[in-house]
Amino acid sequence: MISFVSYAAIIKERPVNEKGYYRVLSYQNNYTPNTVPMLTYWTRRYVLVLLGCLLILAVAAGIWIRINTYEHLYNLLELRAEQLVDLNGQAPEESEFSNRLQQMEAGPPEPRQHIPDVVETGPPGPRPPIPDVVHTVDTAGNIQVIKKDKNMVTDSSVLFAIPPSHQKVLAGKNIREQVKVDSQTWLRVGVPVYLNGTVYKALYISMPVKNQIRGPYGLLALLTGIITLAGWLVLYFLSRRLTSPLREVAAAAQSIAEGKYDPVLPRQVKERELQQLIESFSHMAAQLKQLEQLRSDLLAGVSHELRTPITSIRGMLQAVHKKIVTGAEAEEFVRISWNEAKRLQQMVEELLDFSSFEAGAAPIRGNPVDLSKLVGEVIRQLSALPEFSQIRFKQVLPSEPVWISGETGRLRQILFNLIDNSKKASATLVKITLQVSDHQITIDIEDNGKGIAASDQPFIFERYYRGSARQIKGRGLGLGLTLSRLLARAHGGDLVLLQTSAAGTTFRLCLTQI
Repeated sequence: MISFVSYAAIIKERPVNEKGYYRVLSYQNNYTPNTVPMLTYWTRRYVLVLLGCLLILAVAAGIWIRINTYEHLYNLLELRAEQLVDLNGQAPEESEFSNRLQQMEAGPPEPRQHIPDVVETGPPGPRPPIPDVVHTVDTAGNIQVIKKDKNMVTDSSVLFAIPPSHQKVLAGKNIREQVKVDSQTWLRVGVPVYLNGTVYKALYISMPVKNQIRGPYGLLALLTGIITLAGWLVLYFLSRRLTSPLREVAAAAQSIAEGKYDPVLPRQVKERELQQLIESFSHMAAQLKQLEQLRSDLLAGVSHELRTPITSIRGMLQAVHKKIVTGAEAEEFVRISWNEAKRLQQMVEELLDFSSFEAGAAPIRGNPVDLSKLVGEVIRQLSALPEFSQIRFKQVLPSEPVWISGETGRLRQILFNLIDNSKKASATLVKITLQVSDHQITIDIEDNGKGIAASDQPFIFERYYRGSARQIKGRGLGLGLTLSRLLARAHGGDLVLLQTSAAGTTFRLCLTQI
């Protein structure tokens, strides 16, 4: 671990930008907000998700359309077949079939002609399409073609062949089947034709489904395209709305990287998550600005605090060495140099302790410690020191021992720091109260000093914070309370400011009893 002086030297040697700010995060100097095309990236993925969902829906809709269309055509073919069978009674001749088919193809009959009841009871509006192919097969297997489509392909033997389910028709059942003719799908229905109550032949009507299903499929494709385009537009403009404040936050981050801690951030963002992000970023910028100010104050304060004792020690030792002062005066100079050296050592140890605890390199060794005994020892020890001769101590301790698991030296350091702060606040009375309740231990250190200014209270536990500028002199490095809180939390407790005013200040140390 490098010393603080070495670290300060490293910072001093680092290059600064044109505004005088140190390049603390050098990798941010190469940052450009538009390196990743965020809008295109997310929009593309949203569109892919949208297309995937629409593809699944289109496939499902296509299957449903096909099933529904096939069912409709089958019903239509069965209706036409039954109409042909019932036109002339139970046993129509083939010539009658042809005549009826020609009448149906020619359209509505003249008013003077007789219209069969089965035709009159059909649905109003345009007539359904006329079947393309009609043929019959008798019980002997003879095939009679009644009607054949003029545009039909040459190889149509499969369509007029005796189907495998022919015996079912002869048994009095209607059949439905699909036939492949030259890579085209035809739907065919078969119905029995009766003579004197007995099936003597089967009537088959066939129709291609290509033209019937092309329209619904085209409409489905059109609707899918419209929904895809509309969805992409919505996602695109929504992405622009969402990424616009993010780009402004990225620009603000770049501004902070350049040492400008008052970035321009978007205002009145309606999205709650983005508003939380902006508020957190604004708070972070304020914290960074404060830390930068603390760092500057730290460098100035540490330079002053280290330089003063070193200069004093050097001058006094030089006076003694060159016999400028002798006798009792020389001994006084040596004593002052000794005290300054101890002060210098204390500051360096404070920096090393803080660095160790912040990095987690100095774990607390858990040993049984009697807090009542420890507080009494600390009071007796400080009462014997000349610098605490103007302070009167008062203690309120339980009669029985109060045991915790911790490290005596570190707990003593917490109490020393708090009482030393009371001395710096010109206190003449320090009262220490130890209480135990439900295995929770509280130690209140109360003084009658001049208190802590309201502007300093939110920052007293911040590292290197030494108070307002007019009070920096004689305030040390600003690590006493920070280190004390770290030590308290390392023991499983905490250190808080309970109250402060012009009449005095009270800190509370919370620990857990074993």
